[in-house]
Amino acid sequence: MTYGTATLIGCAALVLGGPIGLSLVANLIRRQREFGRRSLRLFVASGIIVSGAIFLFGGPAFHRLFPPPYDPMLANGNGLDLRGFLFWWAAWAGAALTFTIALAYGVDLSRLRRSRQAA
Repeated sequence: MTYGTATLIGCAALVLGGPIGLSLVANLIRRQREFGRRSLRLFVASGIIVSGAIFLFGGPAFHRLFPPPYDPMLANGNGLDLRGFLFWWAAWAGAALTFTIALAYGVDLSRLRRSRQAA
């Protein structure tokens, strides 16, 4: 596997891992007949915490997991090596997407809870 392939796989995992996980958990909560305010608050709070963890630790973790290959031209200070920076952008995008989806599912589940209580 080349560095470019590893970068694409790592970036896809950073961008899509959090939102897919939150969607699965939200669908599990939705299938429950009765879910309380506490589970809804825990879901939104955990989504925000996960997005913060992706934002802070996702980029450095994947950069250490898939280090860029050694290039003697760039190692001597003759150029700017931005190959690992794509992990940081993917982590930031994944964190923003996870945060947005956590809030959107929180609003959706809150409306569903209110409609089930009214019926």
